[in-house]
Amino acid sequence: MNLRILTYFLTVAREKNITKAAEVLHITQPTLSRQMRQLEEEMGVELFDRSQNKIALTPAGNLLVHRGKDILEMVERTELEIKDTETNLSGNICFGAGELNAVNILGKIIDVFQNKYPAVTFNLFTNTTDIIQERMEKGLIDIALALEPVDMSNYDFLTLPEKEIIGIYMRADAPLAGKENITAEDLVGQRVMMPTRLQFNSQIYNWLSGKISQIKIVGSCDLVGNSVMLTNANNYYKFGVRFPAVLENQICFRPLEPSIERQVYLIWRRNASQSLTVQKFIKFARCFLSME
Repeated sequence: MNLRILTYFLTVAREKNITKAAEVLHITQPTLSRQMRQLEEEMGVELFDRSQNKIALTPAGNLLVHRGKDILEMVERTELEIKDTETNLSGNICFGAGELNAVNILGKIIDVFQNKYPAVTFNLFTNTTDIIQERMEKGLIDIALALEPVDMSNYDFLTLPEKEIIGIYMRADAPLAGKENITAEDLVGQRVMMPTRLQFNSQIYNWLSGKISQIKIVGSCDLVGNSVMLTNANNYYKFGVRFPAVLENQICFRPLEPSIERQVYLIWRRNASQSLTVQKFIKFARCFLSME
């Protein structure tokens, strides 16, 4: 299977129609249909369920869509990496990060780095630390911000100077909004959203101690933006990392008492093949942070 045919397949999967996909690809419909049949013969499985009026993917087809997108992204990144040179540094760095205050520090490093190497571009993928690590293992993310607790056995890292503060999001008119800090006792009888990430969740359960059975846990959510919208709509109390960028007049944040603070690390895969651009950025970040 070559990359051109893989691109054809992904286009058909996206459009769910051979004729529309052929128009997008600027080829004839019979040619595209023949290519898809040949791909199925090469793979030895049916990728499309043609029993319906519109094209639907088989389980094998869905798997190829998932893997195919990763393959094309890796090819594109590899082409950019090969173009890197010492004298005219260019290329792209893919970063991963949760919704963290530490993104401010990462942004400062990127800004100064791009002033020195203006041809370098970047992508920022936002998700939980666990999902980001999965993409790093696939080689789809070069460098990430990781919020503890995190297994560092496969990573090299730099420690960022500021810790993230854990607390409670709530509506500005919530009964607990007048308090400076929130205790486990304050949450008794309240509707609370927990973190989804297992390690974070365990830390919160330890903090709640004997009050867990007296709290109405309504669900879980990790990304702050979605959590805040649910909090505002349903008047929940939500555990999370303080992230001022999402705070508006309707929402407030209160730290926990006793406090919980979590370290953030800039991580990259140990012994992984890295582009010259990524290597330069890591050295630059190490120097930058040493002066902070």
